[in-house]
This record gives sequence, structure tokens and C-alpha cells, in this order.
Amino acid sequence: MNRALFDFSPPAWFPVQDKEILERCRNIRREEMEMTNENGYRIRVVPHPSSAVAVELFQWILQSDLENKRTVIVFPNSWRNIYVSVAEMCNRYHVNARNIHAFCMDEWADEDGNVAPITYGPSLGGHFMREFYLSFREDLRPPLSQMHYYTNDNIASYSDMIDEAGEGGADLIISATGWVGHTAFIDPNTKKFAAESLEEFMQIKAGFVDNHRLTIIQNSHGYGSGDLYHTPRYSVSIGPRDVMHARNHLERHDLGYLGGYGSWERMVSRLQLYGPVTMQIPASLYQLTKGTIYVSEEMARPIEPMDLTAF
Repeated sequence: MNRALFDFSPPAWFPVQDKEILERCRNIRREEMEMTNENGYRIRVVPHPSSAVAVELFQWILQSDLENKRTVIVFPNSWRNIYVSVAEMCNRYHVNARNIHAFCMDEWADEDGNVAPITYGPSLGGHFMREFYLSFREDLRPPLSQMHYYTNDNIASYSDMIDEAGEGGADLIISATGWVGHTAFIDPNTKKFAAESLEEFMQIKAGFVDNHRLTIIQNSHGYGSGDLYHTPRYSVSIGPRDVMHARNHLERHDLGYLGGYGSWERMVSRLQLYGPVTMQIPASLYQLTKGTIYVSEEMARPIEPMDLTAF
């Protein structure tokens, strides 16, 4: 079907409504994607973004060891293949992670604001501790006191803890973008991240989040095989302030991470990378920062509507 013969508007609860923005981002070609903006934010298309992120993370840990330098990193969850691979490289080459101060970027919560404990099976902090921390040889692990995850006692102070450990902010945030355009659980159109302006939005700290419905749907696929009733509706998360305070940023955009082959993954990637910087697509804040995003060749493929006449 020719798209021009049947036009319609996005649902009101979609973060982006401007059709000109949508069409421009939808039609970006592979050869136009790689760039470095004036802030030092690089976009690179590679065959395997996860491998590229693993190599860079290993280099950060190696440098912290060789220079004996405190390094504060905010980590996403759960990235088992990357974390185990990095830890195995450190174990093989005797790279000591003693200088790494880790902060989990988010965690589940209930409707009363209680944070899921790391002993809870799907806990994001629990996954990080098992997949990253426990994958290191015991003699190469960071001190346990340098591994930070959310508890009921530290929600209000979490952003300040990152700033204090990193002398003003994290050295590195590692991330990927969700269906709604969030980073961590910084969801648009939520009470937690409501703001009158982008400047006000960028000052919001970590805290309790009433998650966007698209975030709940996305997480239901990995959390409970699509069981929306078994997927938490709330979370705790770093805030835009933590993104802006970090000195470097590292991202991956690859199919499969967000649930498999689908144009929605390409679309939210393009909106983040090439659309306007807006609190409606929170991950677009990265355009204002220094960092690198690795986009897979699959993600760089054109977005094409399904032609039902082929069936």
C-alpha cells in the first residue's frame, strides 16, 4: 500500500507527534548516518555494537588499572554477554578492576515506592552483581563497597552519591534506548520527569518513576514473556542531571536488544540520534554530550512499511 494514500496521526500518548520530524528521521539513509557533532558525540555503524561496547568497557577498566585511577561508571542492566565477556578478558589478562566504582542506573519498584531488593529474582541490581561483579576473579574484583545499587534508603541521594564518587559526575554512562525513547527509566510524560522547559528537565535527579505504558509493554517481553500483569509499573532511575553531569557516554543500538526485528527499533533510534533534543525523547539529551553510539548494520537498514499484497 502506498503510504501517501492512507495518512493518519500517532496516538496522543506517543512522545512525538510532528509528522515532518517522523518522516525526516524515517528516511535517513545508511550512508548519512555516521557523523560527529559539535559536542563530540559520534555515531558509528558497525556489524556488532555489543562487541564494540565490550571492547571499550574493557579499555576503561584496563586504563583504570594501569593509571591507578578511580573510575566511576553508571551501568545498565541486564547485559550478561557484555559483562561476562569483559570480566573474562580481565581474568585472562590479569586486569584488576579495583578502581571501578559502579552505579546501577535503575531498578524495579512497587506502587508504594519500595525498591525491589537484589535478592528478588528479576532485580536489575541483582543481575548486575551476578553478571559483572561475580564474573571477575576474586582477586581482581572491585571492593564490594564500590558496587552501588538502589535501596529504599538511598533513592533521594543517589544522584549526589554519583557526583560525590565521580567528583562532579560519572566518568562514563553506558546505555541503550528503549521503545519510548528513554535512557535508564527516564520516561517522558511521567510525573517524575515533568518539567516546564528542557533546562528544568536536565536538572532532575534520580528518583521514583511512574513508568510510561510503552516501557511497561517493552519490559513485559523480557520480564514475563509478555505478561503485563507480572511486570512492575514503577521503577527508580537516574535522572537527566546524571546524564548531563557524566563526562563520557557509550551506547549501543542493535536489533534484538529491544525485542527482535522491527521498524519501531529503527525509528526510536533515529528519533534519538537525528531528531530534536527534547524531553519527549529523553535519550536525545546525549546529542548534547561527548560520547560514542554504535549502531548495527541491521539497525541502519531502511524503514519500509509491510506490503500485505505479498501474502
